[in-house]
Amino acid sequence: MDDPTRIDPTLESLRRAWEGQPDLSLATFFAMLANRGIGWGASDAELVAELQRQAAVHPPLLPLDNGRIAEGEWLVLADAPTNRITATPTHVIVRRPQAQPVVWAYDSIRPTGPGRPFTIRDTEGFEHRFGVVTSLMRLSTTCPDLKGLKRQELGDFVFVLRFSGAIGVLDHGLHLFAKENRRVTRQDYSWQRIEKCRPGEELEVILGGGESARLGAIEEVLVAETPNPLFG
Repeated sequence: MDDPTRIDPTLESLRRAWEGQPDLSLATFFAMLANRGIGWGASDAELVAELQRQAAVHPPLLPLDNGRIAEGEWLVLADAPTNRITATPTHVIVRRPQAQPVVWAYDSIRPTGPGRPFTIRDTEGFEHRFGVVTSLMRLSTTCPDLKGLKRQELGDFVFVLRFSGAIGVLDHGLHLFAKENRRVTRQDYSWQRIEKCRPGEELEVILGGGESARLGAIEEVLVAETPNPLFG
């Protein structure tokens, strides 16, 4: 007979993994496990290993160092109305549809996870509330070299580019935001290939029509989003 004491820790692994992806029904969650090779022939040890892998990427709670600072780099999805927040040990990046992204250092993050509010205290002591978390995802540690990268090679990566007087989002388009007087302007570009994109260099891209464009000196390149490490 198999050791019955394995049941409780196995169910605890299931609970943690499922709580990290609560939008999935249990049947859908098991179907996803089957797609990962956890089916009729899988052992309990193989099941637990996959559940732990799932929970490491989509945990039920955001891992915090000393209860304050994010451990690792994370994509946090939250409503109010729709926030895509990159949380790292040193800074957060907040992106909203069609809006200029913002990047700032922070002091602490309140304990959070799916179904819980997401609140960040900045370095001046002000708290910023971003609604209820719908998903946490650990970001991949492997990123492409942008020099020479073609648009079709970018995949699900999203980068934020900081310039002296502007900020940009590089995904399958290129979106540059700059302040002019009291308003923010936005320029959108279709690009084919990145020629230069490193701090200290001028951003140079080949646009959709084949012409080359230089768009200002880059101060910082930040990773905002990566493919899901479970499937990337």
